[in-house]
Amino acid sequence: MVSVIIPTYNRPQLLLRALRSLQRQLYPDWEALVVDDGNGSGILAAHSLRDPRIIGVRNQGQGQVEARNTGLAQASGQIIALLDDDDWWLDPTHLHRVVRALKARAGLVYRGGYLLLERDGLELERIPFDHQATPHSLLRDNHLLATGAAYPRALHDQLGPFDPEMADYWDWDWYLRVSRAGYPLIQLPGRGVAVSVHGANMSYAARLEERRRNLEKLAQKHGLGQLELKDHRIIAGAAGYRPRKRIAS
Repeated sequence: MVSVIIPTYNRPQLLLRALRSLQRQLYPDWEALVVDDGNGSGILAAHSLRDPRIIGVRNQGQGQVEARNTGLAQASGQIIALLDDDDWWLDPTHLHRVVRALKARAGLVYRGGYLLLERDGLELERIPFDHQATPHSLLRDNHLLATGAAYPRALHDQLGPFDPEMADYWDWDWYLRVSRAGYPLIQLPGRGVAVSVHGANMSYAARLEERRRNLEKLAQKHGLGQLELKDHRIIAGAAGYRPRKRIAS
């Protein structure tokens, strides 16, 4: 079974989009742990789909990293897949591909996709994000989309849960821990995931000092030296993507 960990915070309509993309998966043996870190609307949305594979739970801590750890504690699958509440899977064979890759060898599976710039439910721009990650590249940049990542549950038994001290960079920290334990990074073909960039998460750009402090924590923990503050859109631009003309508001 695949356990899909979905933290959520007060955006039930976006969560429903993520869950419906999960229900469209052709691989049926999954459970979704929807961990509500907000007002309970995520649990109500999860239960509204009347799918016994979708389980709504309250966060036992505080914040997105603790929400993921709450999901991990209740997961019963042999494989963990990550999915944010405002993202979704484009490819209905995504979980099939994940399971097949991890049956071949244990490691961290990742997949490329698109950054979807949205406003009021409308897509403004679709930015390709499909980069190869290596243990060396992880020392400078995070080229992985968390929504496309999956791995054996046993890795947490060996390496522990996600680190709440890493805050914004919990995912990068996890990839570094997995890689340094000797597990391979396994890239799946095709752009199968969609990562939403919208008004509710663009506030990320306004938290520059907090993000910089969190990045310094990551660098100190892993001995990475000075890191440049970036987000996925900056990485996409560095790879050669140029924005098309924006749709008028």
